[in-house]
Amino acid sequence: MSNAPRVSICLITYNRSAQLRKTLDSLLVQTFDDFELVISDDCSPDDTQQVCLEYVKRDSRIRYRRNKRNLGMPGNLNACIHDSSGECIADLFDGDIYDPTLLEKWLRALDTYPQAAFVFNAYRDLDTDGKERATYREPLPECFPGRILLEDIFFKRWRFDSPVFGTVMARRSVYEEAGFFDERFGFFSDVDMWMRLADRYHVAYINEPLISLPSKKIVPQEFTLPFWEEQRTVERIFWEARLRHYRESSLRLTLEIIRHGSFVMASRIWKLILTVRRRLLNAVKKTGMLT
Repeated sequence: MSNAPRVSICLITYNRSAQLRKTLDSLLVQTFDDFELVISDDCSPDDTQQVCLEYVKRDSRIRYRRNKRNLGMPGNLNACIHDSSGECIADLFDGDIYDPTLLEKWLRALDTYPQAAFVFNAYRDLDTDGKERATYREPLPECFPGRILLEDIFFKRWRFDSPVFGTVMARRSVYEEAGFFDERFGFFSDVDMWMRLADRYHVAYINEPLISLPSKKIVPQEFTLPFWEEQRTVERIFWEARLRHYRESSLRLTLEIIRHGSFVMASRIWKLILTVRRRLLNAVKKTGMLT
């Protein structure tokens, strides 16, 4: 693999041909250009293939692959990583818009901090008009032991959400050492991955919103899980992470089990309230329409 590019962009896509062009255009103007762009299509039923082949003709750095059947997010990403060749792997998603300096700054962070397994950054949330609605940042240094990400960020989140939104640059070597994305966890398998890597390595962070996230009204989610299945999945990921991280300290593990249980109760009650509120609002809207 002596001729392999330094970076492999693993862009997974499914059924988002309308938004895919903006994502691809933002990647083709990156200030760091020694990359291959592997687009992994999870057997999309729309015209994603035609869009991708159009871009393959435009730029020799782009390769298009299509799964024979739908593998879901973790299976699609694993397949894409296995089919790539770069030393560093940028895990990216269709629909997102990437700053032109993203790859350059990600790679610089990993070069500066060779002990870091992966790097992530702040995010910019956009409204339906494409204007900035919010910026998500974390109180983190440029490089830090992964236990800080676990103990000070992940394990204190009672709603079981993640500070890492799935888009990172990681070293191929850490995937090979720690294992690839666990398909048990479906769309949330990336959360499990970052927690597993944080348990073993340092992590790098760039406090700049290098990735813009379109409104869900513009780029709707292409996956659905029953309410309680989604809840149980994220609870299981955090449960396993706690057991793994505190396995050498029985006292601390006991305290974390208690904390986890309280978070499960709080999160389920909170989500139940949101669900009831949403249904009531929908009922009111329907009533108003009928009258």
